[in-house]
Amino acid sequence: MKKLFSMLLIAALFSMAVTSCGNDNDEPDVPTTASLESQYESETDVHFLFDINTEKDSSSIYMYNIVFTIGDAVSPAMNIRVDAPVTVDKTGKIFTYAGTGIHPWMKRGSTMMQLTDPRYLVTDLTCTVNTSNKTYSIKFDCHGGHFDNTGTLR
Repeated sequence: MKKLFSMLLIAALFSMAVTSCGNDNDEPDVPTTASLESQYESETDVHFLFDINTEKDSSSIYMYNIVFTIGDAVSPAMNIRVDAPVTVDKTGKIFTYAGTGIHPWMKRGSTMMQLTDPRYLVTDLTCTVNTSNKTYSIKFDCHGGHFDNTGTLR
């Protein structure tokens, strides 16, 4: 009987030792990639696609039908892409693009062409995408004009 009791005690101690090992990491899993789109009703509306990959040097912001304010004038609507570094906060919910001196890409027909002329540099880019609130804000300067927009995500 003592032998049986000793074996049960050893088995109980061993099972408690094995089950007590675990992952004590309380940090949330932070996503490394996401593709998020802004709300819009028509293809002719201003809208955005935020293509995020934190494992790469830069991520892309696709902007459709955007118009720049240049003094009292406005530019024609255009489709451009800006590639910039993106970071994510420790909750994994807020992505932030930031950069200056970025050569944008402009869509002409069905082809994206990089604008290498220094006059077209994107400067002072700040863009925040909040997946928790489903909102975004973006602003930057380019070709003597300013662009500023906020909205909601799909």
